[in-house]
Amino acid sequence: MAHVRQQIRERIVSVLTTNVTLVSSRVYGTRVYSLTDADLPAITVYAGSEASALQTIGVKTSARVVSIEVDAYVRATTNFDNDVDAIAVQIEEAIANDFTVNGLAKSAVLSGTDINFSGEAEQPVGSAKLTFDVRYDTAIDDVETAR
Repeated sequence: MAHVRQQIRERIVSVLTTNVTLVSSRVYGTRVYSLTDADLPAITVYAGSEASALQTIGVKTSARVVSIEVDAYVRATTNFDNDVDAIAVQIEEAIANDFTVNGLAKSAVLSGTDINFSGEAEQPVGSAKLTFDVRYDTAIDDVETAR
């Protein structure tokens, strides 16, 4: 098996691939993906920072919160704000409908959104970074199994 964090990330990629129709199936489970104009719109999903704390009631458990970053990229046209927001709607609703990430987590909640524009690519690109705080527990000696 894999670390629960990886299982969570992979589940979110699967949920977004199925439910975010505005990007077709262009959902990538990595932050290192070279996107060309032909690849847009697209989504990348990756784990950011993670905090953990020891809980000692019963089995020694690590209570964790991982920031799952979901970046949506669109061609920057005059409507790029609307395009990014439309994709964000589908992302937020898809993750909300899998609130416990298929039972791997206690919760997955949107904690912030940053919308940006860059003119440095082949064609100007608009993007939104949606950060989801995903709370989950593992035993301290078994990080491959969610508790």
